[in-house]
Amino acid sequence: MKCFHCGTELPESTRFCGFCGFKVIDPHAATMVVEQEEADVLLARVRRVFDGEYEVESELARGGMAIVYRARETALRRSIALKILRPDIGLSAAAAERFKREAQTVASLDHPNIIPVYRIGQLGGLFYIAMRFIEGRSLDVILEAQGAVPVPVALTVLRGAARGLAFANERGIVHRDVKAANILIDSDGRVMMSDFGVALRASDVTLTTAGALIGTPAYMSPEQCSGLRAGPQSDQYSLAVVAFLMLAGATPFESDTLAGIMQHHFFTPPPDLRVARQDIPAALFDVITRALSKSAVDRFGSTGEMLTALEGIPFSEAERVASQRALRDLARGESAPRISTGALPRLPDMPTLSVVPAPRPGTRALRGFGYAAALVLVAGAGWLVNRMTAARAEGTSVSRADTIVASQPTPPAPAVVKPAPTPTGKLRILTTPPSAEILVDGRTVGIGSAVDLRIPTGARRLRVQASGYQSWDTTIVVEAGVTHTLGRVTLRAPTE
Repeated sequence: MKCFHCGTELPESTRFCGFCGFKVIDPHAATMVVEQEEADVLLARVRRVFDGEYEVESELARGGMAIVYRARETALRRSIALKILRPDIGLSAAAAERFKREAQTVASLDHPNIIPVYRIGQLGGLFYIAMRFIEGRSLDVILEAQGAVPVPVALTVLRGAARGLAFANERGIVHRDVKAANILIDSDGRVMMSDFGVALRASDVTLTTAGALIGTPAYMSPEQCSGLRAGPQSDQYSLAVVAFLMLAGATPFESDTLAGIMQHHFFTPPPDLRVARQDIPAALFDVITRALSKSAVDRFGSTGEMLTALEGIPFSEAERVASQRALRDLARGESAPRISTGALPRLPDMPTLSVVPAPRPGTRALRGFGYAAALVLVAGAGWLVNRMTAARAEGTSVSRADTIVASQPTPPAPAVVKPAPTPTGKLRILTTPPSAEILVDGRTVGIGSAVDLRIPTGARRLRVQASGYQSWDTTIVVEAGVTHTLGRVTLRAPTE
């Protein structure tokens, strides 16, 4: 199936997209899909823009930030991978210039474990990166088909990826999006890092699609989850997640929600990898455990130090040759013997934390006064009750006001009845243009998209509007517990 937001091909059991972060499984409705018409329109635009430079053949992959096409360079007649930043990413002028400078720096990297970048630029309003086309498969595709891999194979991949990361980190370049999908195995069994150093920062973009996520949740370090700047230690953490996936067949932290995964990254210790695999060398286990530390200062001082630790793990020449052959076969689509793994312990449930809004100026003093007044009232009521009880026990009289109160039976306090929760349904809708405003009963509920938005049941007026376009109005009848999927609403210009 495909993610309805970014179009990435996903396994049937996926709970949320590993590229853009959107949840793709809903117990009440089928997953939405990207309209093929939209992908065809963008492909036609890319072919038109790059006509004469590249012959764009077909789409290879689609992520939250970019789309990769297979193309052929017209002048040199060589196959390339053409990466196009998605047009709906709002890059500021400063962010665009920084992106180009960083991409140009990456293009200067010359290392066997880093995919060469041929050209970076902007043409026809599209930012692009032309890279070497690798005949082979990405690690995530291999692991999806194969499951866990033998320890020597995992160690070979880790060493190759760490060499590329260390080389770039030493030159001030941080990958920021290390994951299995960005580790490629070519047809000769060589390990190569892709998309190196050109992952966008959250502050660089203004996505018009609400809810988009910068990074891949399952691999993000705690500091990336909190929005801090990623450093070499973030690459180490993500590479350790890749190692965990290769050995256990699953990432260390999984949850039904993005908030749950991020809270696991913050607070939950990773499961003991030795439960899944009994054959992991102690030295390799220690490297992975250290790199998965919650605090960046507890990881390796540099990625070069991590690489030294990996290369210090005993690894015979026979194991090296066998693992190289196994990677070559897997990259060519051949199967290998399955590795059995034990079941990892269940992670604790991580409830979503509620965020308390900041008090408005002056409300703290009023709130404190209210607390004090309530305390005085409670204390006064307690004093009065105690006095009446003592008077009744001793048979003495009290003042007229007290007598009146004491002579009348105190009515029982009314039972507190909690209001029944308002039944709701869910709404899913995308818009073109992506800057369109979505309103329900006159209230703005989203810009560009509304995904699994809870709205009260009953007849609701839905309106989509954008400056320079004809508005779209309708009435939907929301049913309790039902997800109402409206797909993509395309507004038309007045002249259309």
